[in-house]
Amino acid sequence: MTFPGILIGTAGVTTAYAGKWFTAPPLLSCTAVERVAPAKSSFTLNVLNAGAVSGEAGVVASELRKRGYAVGSVSNDDVLRSVDGSGEIRYGRKGYDQALYVQQLVPSARLVEVDRPTTAVDLVLGPDYKALTPRPARPPVYPKDIVVNVYNTTYYENLGTTTLDQLVKRGFKRGEVSADPMKTWVREFAVIRYGEKGDLAAKRLATHVPNATFEMDARQDTSVDLLLGMKWKGLIPVGQVEKPPPYVAPKPTMISVPCER
Repeated sequence: MTFPGILIGTAGVTTAYAGKWFTAPPLLSCTAVERVAPAKSSFTLNVLNAGAVSGEAGVVASELRKRGYAVGSVSNDDVLRSVDGSGEIRYGRKGYDQALYVQQLVPSARLVEVDRPTTAVDLVLGPDYKALTPRPARPPVYPKDIVVNVYNTTYYENLGTTTLDQLVKRGFKRGEVSADPMKTWVREFAVIRYGEKGDLAAKRLATHVPNATFEMDARQDTSVDLLLGMKWKGLIPVGQVEKPPPYVAPKPTMISVPCER
């Protein structure tokens, strides 16, 4: 093709665009992808302090354990560079979804990819860190979710066995029945003993137990102990028990994956 021909051809294409004979290709757009977040207990979450408040990592780690995360290392940050803002979330390529999930706890924290072969994530608290996002409302606990141990602190025989059998008929899971391993003697009606994770379970059991008092111990599961005291008169009649709200299947937690990934 001669040079004049090239000019004519170019002019023709330009004229065609100007006359809307051809349509310019649309600009490509991308949309963030929504997918189910990893389970909280499926990856290790380390909490590192790079801020000015001493002991902050321990406080945050304790709260994360209450929320169900598998907390690993809790210490000061040992990276030899400053961390600004509310902090950083460090992750390896296998832990990107996990990092996005952790970012929901501190939305202003910056994602930082590091050379790491696992899904473990570091939550690094910066100098401007204030608090985690509020804890979501916990779903109600039902009798079928609660293991109950019944300990008889009285001198009445078979009281523990009879009471536990009644609780099982009401939907609770059968635990141990015996004298109290802690060798306590309850003079009042009853004591409900539970750990930090079992507060909702203890409150649910209390709807069946008259005049119960609460006692927290160091257990790490959600089981509860019912200690029968000298004034024990029996469970609250079934018809008078406060009913839990109807069961609603929990919706999965979602993460938004940016389109560049």
